[in-house]
Order: sequence, then C-alpha cells, then structure tokens
Amino acid sequence: MNSTVLRPGDELVARVTSHTPFGVLVESESGIPGLVLASSAQAGDDLTVRVESFDAEKVRFSAVEV
Repeated sequence: MNSTVLRPGDELVARVTSHTPFGVLVESESGIPGLVLASSAQAGDDLTVRVESFDAEKVRFSAVEV
C-alpha cells in the first residue's frame, strides 16, 4: 500500500488513464488513483491538478484541473 497522504489544496501532476462519463481517471506520480471532474484530456496526457479530497481508507483522490 502507498504511504503517501494527499491533502486538499495539494497540486500535483497526474497521468490520465481512462475516461468516465463525468471526467477522467488519473494516477499520480506516486501511484495513487484519482478522478478529475469534467476534463477533456486524453489517455496518456499529464495534467496538473489540485486535490479536492483524499480518501485515506480507499487510497484515492478527487481533483480539479488547474
């Protein structure tokens, strides 16, 4: 399990892994999966995002593109 903790307001680079109807799924450089709402990025793109929430139990985050 990844020991990295993300906090709301943190900015990081994440790579788009796939699309959903409401945004894109990404993976941070440290391997944590996340959801970026309403992005038009394509799979493989790197995005700079701002963390909105982090679920430490499920080890995933939600973010917005900056």
